Amino acid sequence: MRSTLRGLRHAGAATLAATLLAMPMTAAAAGPRIASLDQCADEYVLGLMPTDQIAAVSDRAAVAESYYADRARSFPRVRPGIEALLALHPDIVVRTWGGDAKLLAALQRNGIKVIDINDVNTYPAARDELLRIGHLLGQDVQAATEARAMMASLDGIRPIGKGKSVLYYTPSGYSAGTGTFIGHMLQTLGYRLETADPGFFYLSPEVLLTTKPDVFALGFYDDPFQSRRAPGRSALIRSVIDERPRITLPLRMIACSGWYTAYDLENLSRGGTS
Repeated sequence: MRSTLRGLRHAGAATLAATLLAMPMTAAAAGPRIASLDQCADEYVLGLMPTDQIAAVSDRAAVAESYYADRARSFPRVRPGIEALLALHPDIVVRTWGGDAKLLAALQRNGIKVIDINDVNTYPAARDELLRIGHLLGQDVQAATEARAMMASLDGIRPIGKGKSVLYYTPSGYSAGTGTFIGHMLQTLGYRLETADPGFFYLSPEVLLTTKPDVFALGFYDDPFQSRRAPGRSALIRSVIDERPRITLPLRMIACSGWYTAYDLENLSRGGTS
């Protein structure tokens, strides 16, 4: 580019302007550089941003439970530290829970915008948050495209629950009830939650043995190393689970709450229970 400009030093203004317009855009002109601080923020960045604007994703962006793990492998991965982030020269950092207050303040002092992603517990809320973050990132069109794809998947879900009761259960003994995204997903499948307890709560083996759900919805059971010595791995609990129909929620569908989970939820509804 420098040699071209030297050759045009004595050219007219119109010729110089035409040459500059024909040259490739610089990184700054192409759009802001984006980095994400945690796995749940990664999904927004990887799902919405053009590849040439992604400066880095978090160090957990390529783990098995990351929805866009395959895409993440193409980008640098960074831990939430000020030195590592400043070296990447991002214009915007996106986060859900990653980074402490000291780091966020340091980023802002260095002129880096921080975008916080809100937690969601329903698909309407997930759509609104998708569109909000897409707008803040300058990706309204891509966010609208993903929102339409989410709605199409929700429309394609088969109501396999048919009003049956379902109990979500993890190896660590925790369950999810009303007011959680997992509870909402199970209700979207047509199930009725076995318990009316709100939020996430612990079910001791003794309490679990008193429940009589029509179906178990298992979370994190497809990871053989997750909570290997936890109550939910015991032979007694497994025998109770094996006596009833069950569905296994994929890791990447329950690790974070977002619009993209609708794609796996539709696929899950096509498979039914085991």
